[in-house]
Amino acid sequence: MTKRLTPLVAAAALFACGCTTVLKSKEFGDVKTDGGSTPVAAVEIENSVWLLFNFIPLASGNPANPNGNWCKLFRNTVNLQNNMSVLKSEMGLEGVTTVANLTSHYMEENYLFFLLARRACHTSAVLVKSDANDKGKSK
Repeated sequence: MTKRLTPLVAAAALFACGCTTVLKSKEFGDVKTDGGSTPVAAVEIENSVWLLFNFIPLASGNPANPNGNWCKLFRNTVNLQNNMSVLKSEMGLEGVTTVANLTSHYMEENYLFFLLARRACHTSAVLVKSDANDKGKSK
């Protein structure tokens, strides 16, 4: 039985590496939010890790290179602090300093009777530009 599971676990670790993914949408039209701010982008961040026996990290996402093909081997980078770091980078790319509707949650999936697990941290937010601040800056 063990001889059959070893290649399966190795294949899962190689082909299903953890990753850090950022999805962004800018499809808002002329929608305004409460308080006179304009949404710039909706951002969804996911950072995941594959764990052996539910605690030994095999591969996790690289928060320094979201949407890249590189992962961190034998390290667990799945935590809220790393997701907030990626969010801050996205805010800098869009030139905003404010977010709305910030939410985060963890998800866990178990495979092969708890032999292999995938854990992920999801963070989503709407990046907003305050129209009142922009008017003050132009004066």
